[in-house]
Amino acid sequence: MGPPAPPGSYRPPAPYPPPAQFGPAGPYAPPPPAQFGPAGPYAPPPPAKRSRRWLWISLTAVLVVLALCAGSAFALKTYVDRQTATSAALDEGDDPIRPAEIEALLAEHTRALKDRDLKAFLAPFDPADKKLVAQQTTLFRNLSDVPLAEAGFVRLRTGEFTPVGAGHSVELTVSFNHRFEYDRAPVGEMYTWTVVRPHKGAPLKITEAGHIPQGFRQTELSYYPAPWDKWQKLHVEKTPHTVLIVDASLRAEAQRYAPVAERAAAQTLAAVRDGGVTAEFPQGFVISLVKGEKELAALYQTRKEPATGESGLALGFPPASAVDDDQGPDVGGSRVLIDVTDRSFFGAGAQESPSVLFRHELAHAIMNNFADHGPRATALDRREHWVVEGFAEYLGYGQQPFTASDRAASGKEVLRSLNYDLPLPSNGGWNMAGRGSYHYWLAHSTMSYVAERYGEQKVFQLVIEHYRGKTVEDVTREVLGVSYGDFAKQWAAYVKAEAR
Repeated sequence: MGPPAPPGSYRPPAPYPPPAQFGPAGPYAPPPPAQFGPAGPYAPPPPAKRSRRWLWISLTAVLVVLALCAGSAFALKTYVDRQTATSAALDEGDDPIRPAEIEALLAEHTRALKDRDLKAFLAPFDPADKKLVAQQTTLFRNLSDVPLAEAGFVRLRTGEFTPVGAGHSVELTVSFNHRFEYDRAPVGEMYTWTVVRPHKGAPLKITEAGHIPQGFRQTELSYYPAPWDKWQKLHVEKTPHTVLIVDASLRAEAQRYAPVAERAAAQTLAAVRDGGVTAEFPQGFVISLVKGEKELAALYQTRKEPATGESGLALGFPPASAVDDDQGPDVGGSRVLIDVTDRSFFGAGAQESPSVLFRHELAHAIMNNFADHGPRATALDRREHWVVEGFAEYLGYGQQPFTASDRAASGKEVLRSLNYDLPLPSNGGWNMAGRGSYHYWLAHSTMSYVAERYGEQKVFQLVIEHYRGKTVEDVTREVLGVSYGDFAKQWAAYVKAEAR
């Protein structure tokens, strides 16, 4: 199935014991056949040969969050600082296109979007380029349909000036800074604009507008393409705690699953409140439904390979202010993606209920808000999968014990085959020997154990402190009052007693 999927992604559980039945930890995958259904809306477990999608959902999302957020804010700031060093050193009087003119261009573009002024929005684009004008018209109309709390275009860097005929051109990296009501802070999506002054005194024209150049780490940093870039026409469904943004071709699916997403959101938010969390956290979620693994890997990122075996993702984005402020939060906002073509969760004969998948991904999304790696963290500073995925499984199954999971039957089978040898699953061995789904189940059991022995609130305290950067050794000692070694022994005894 490949390496573990990014955190937040969900893969359906795979049938045990065949390794081919388990997907790498990451995106949520459904439980194994008969035992677990692919991650998507949680579907019933597949028969001994079920898809492993569910497995991938969570872990993939988790890895993506770490890669995109933990290191991205620092990487983005480093990139911008490096790339602007040269242009900042230039004498402004030598610039064929003055910085003040560029700022005015961006300010007017922001105003045009805010005022729904299509004519002004298109004014700077080369009217002779019909394709470019059509692209920007689509972007304007899509953005006009999206309920953004704020939006604006900001210059990140100015490239070198290039002579063009009697004038000059320059490449700009522009950030579309935007915020939904559920975001902690505005997040940025990067575009490249080629701005041209045909001759001295002529008005500026934009002759190219698209994602950042090849060679720039697009997947990690650009968060392009967003739904408004990717799809010709959007459909938006708004509920009290969710915004669903989909391709217009998925309008019926959005209307059908909006109530499911709303219930999952309300349940997730209630669980966090009841868990005694006093820190501020968003009161809703931004969700997109997609069609297939290829599209799952092509929204907000530019992965070369399809999201094989993944059913969903929860991606965290650093705040746009990370370029100038390395003391802010790791995550400004999260975006949840759900593959509605995954038959483990959707459609006739689905093995799992879609609610499980939605709750699993929303659990990842809400925990993203507590992430704190520090400005120089990298994807290597990852959290333990058993904490991240265990919590998402626990909330995904409505805080039921691990023995109620659709992974339980296959999990018990593997446990017996291992003669009840129970080390806590490591990140490196998460999908070893095809045991990804089994490790999801064991991860779920850790949260069941903490809830039963120490109380529900300790589950949330333990997980949040780990997201905030403390090691599992520290959190077991500080939150539970036991050493990590004693915790592991007590948990193993609990699993043996409950799973026999």
